[in-house]
Amino acid sequence: MKNGNYLRGLIAITTCGLVSCFSNKYELEGEKKVVGAQDLIVRIYQEDKFDNVTAIEFELVNDKDSILIPANYLTGTDMAHETIDRYYAGLHDSIFYLCYPYPTIYAIEHLSPYKKQLPLDSLFKRLKEYDPRLIIAEH
Repeated sequence: MKNGNYLRGLIAITTCGLVSCFSNKYELEGEKKVVGAQDLIVRIYQEDKFDNVTAIEFELVNDKDSILIPANYLTGTDMAHETIDRYYAGLHDSIFYLCYPYPTIYAIEHLSPYKKQLPLDSLFKRLKEYDPRLIIAEH
């Protein structure tokens, strides 16, 4: 009887361990100040599951912790990020952009509620006039 209880306990611990390893939750990897803005911070999250490609998400917040861009898929990676040093977040003419690494842009969004519907290529052209080294990532 004691061995039966031991075996059930071992199965329960193993099952809980597997569930925690594959919870599909996102963990905050870090925050970066947005260059060109005084009060904007981008947060980088990485999914905590083990897979061939692990999702990276970002969100944009202001200094009052109000979310301006909710969690959004950015890219996938086959490695765990230990730092977010290679990310670059910028703002020019109300256009937010996120590079990984600089100058490769993975996200562009106009922060003006009146101009949110502008096409991606129009926003990119405006950014290129500001910084001709910028390029769009190939997905």
